[in-house]
Amino acid sequence: MDDGCSERALLVAKMHGLCKNMNQTFEATLQMSGTKVELLYRISCAHEQNQQALQQALNLDAAAITRHLRKLEEDGLLIREKRAPDRRATFIRLTALGETRLTELIAQKETFQRQLLDGLSKQELAGFADILERMSANITR
Repeated sequence: MDDGCSERALLVAKMHGLCKNMNQTFEATLQMSGTKVELLYRISCAHEQNQQALQQALNLDAAAITRHLRKLEEDGLLIREKRAPDRRATFIRLTALGETRLTELIAQKETFQRQLLDGLSKQELAGFADILERMSANITR
């Protein structure tokens, strides 16, 4: 019987810890969750986005997308509006402040990524990317 201390169990525990630490550090550095940064980025790329399309693209439930967008709107980073004839659909676009903040966030994100991957060769990164792909495939099969 496995006591939870096998090499595999320890490796998975290390990966879990790294993911948790990476996410916490990322959010502390940017002062925003990765999900909110991704929302701003996707809205910016499309110049305007339908809330339901964003929800599906990011695989979020209706309550989560509404909560994230409401907070970003309260912070003055985006505008949500309903339009005739179908007032059920909500369209989102960034404000000027949102565009400025996104530019800052992208620069901070790139700095964070460089620091995270510092010291890894192109070959190591390619091998790591391959391992991540294979692990993802293992989860989805």
